[in-house]
Amino acid sequence: MNSEDTIVREIRQRSLEISARFGHDLRRYFRHLQQVQSRHADRVVGQLRVVKTDTRK
Repeated sequence: MNSEDTIVREIRQRSLEISARFGHDLRRYFRHLQQVQSRHADRVVGQLRVVKTDTRK
């Protein structure tokens, strides 16, 4: 895999589009995410906890 694979280009492009949408202001983008999270708190997934299963039986 090289740095110019299709998925890498797509992710970079979308990142630039999101950044431009918020005037390249990380604080503004963060405030937006907080507002979205508060409006849709019932849909936000919390931190996941991975539990290993015991395979020794």
